Amino acid sequence: MTDRERYNEQLLKIRTDHGNIPVPIVTIFMHKEIERLPHILEPGEKIIHAVTGNWKGKKHGLLTATDRRMIFLSYTVLRSFEEIFTYDHMFPLQCEKGLYYGDITIRSEKTVRIETVNNNNNAVSFCQTVNSFLADLQVPPVSPDDGTASENIYQLLENLGNLREKGILTEQEFTEQKKKLLEKL
Repeated sequence: MTDRERYNEQLLKIRTDHGNIPVPIVTIFMHKEIERLPHILEPGEKIIHAVTGNWKGKKHGLLTATDRRMIFLSYTVLRSFEEIFTYDHMFPLQCEKGLYYGDITIRSEKTVRIETVNNNNNAVSFCQTVNSFLADLQVPPVSPDDGTASENIYQLLENLGNLREKGILTEQEFTEQKKKLLEKL
């Protein structure tokens, strides 16, 4: 298979993934960003959610969450912009609802705000999906001799409760994550 054939195959998969994500991405406005994704995604990396919004209110682009990281892409006639966030040190996303559009705050090595996400429901859905994914990633392994591990789990349970109170996690997502954490005790 040639490089071009591999690229076309991956591009088709990305377009299919975007179509299967519960949030509609208007591909006519994100054409260049979607075309760039096959060059950025690693083999086997899966898209779990995506939204469109403005990077710090300036650059309109595509925010894509994968099973390995988050990627913001923005392409215009005159310039391109790419930013990648790893999940290593990422805090739960914060979502703020506006009148029509939502804002997402990403806190990791740096804090970035993605403004005017294509609508409130999409912003909330994106935050819930990523926060649920982050909660799964950050469950520490528990060994029988480690008393601090159970303290960490209690702290994670408290954090989950805070996310539920803020509306970032639904009751169902909270219950699922809580169950996973309690199984580790």
